[in-house]
Amino acid sequence: MSTSKPASPLISGGDLMTIPNLLSFARIGGVTLTVALYLAGHRWLAVAIGIVAGMTDFLDGYMARRLQQETALGAMLDQAADSFTTAILLAMLVVVGGAPFAFLVIFLLREFWVATIRRYGAAAGIEIPSSSLGKLATAVIYLGILAAAVAVLPELSSQLAAALHWTALAGLGVGLALSCATAWRYTRALAVAPV
Repeated sequence: MSTSKPASPLISGGDLMTIPNLLSFARIGGVTLTVALYLAGHRWLAVAIGIVAGMTDFLDGYMARRLQQETALGAMLDQAADSFTTAILLAMLVVVGGAPFAFLVIFLLREFWVATIRRYGAAAGIEIPSSSLGKLATAVIYLGILAAAVAVLPELSSQLAAALHWTALAGLGVGLALSCATAWRYTRALAVAPV
């Protein structure tokens, strides 16, 4: 009878409970709460919580480097939280803020493609890390979403609301263009990677 040691789990509770990973989970929860409050009519509170939740996108990476808690799991969780955050906020803005449905479709197609090539790369043993251009794209999209959310607050003057609306559309368009450019760069990185 052989006595082999039981295999250790691939993910432990300690992996999930690092400060950077908890911040990524907080972003997902905060954005979910933001949308619920916004749709329930508590728009100023929703915008405030959304700003705090969005700031965790930059804070989790900073804390991971500062605390030396950078892990593959943390990077993937950060990417998933970014995708969830942007998708749910864009969907909300399509419903209540007049954002073009095409923006949501473009974003989702880009996310599905990047997830596919990252998974394909991982199966081949090739890691495709996030890029600074991708982080810039996310930041610009977040700013566009913020401007769009504020633009439909009932207390704003019609001139300010219109200016914010067009600023939001421009920001979302630029952010999505940058995001698609990063998807192309990730695809090229995989295409030229040695097998």
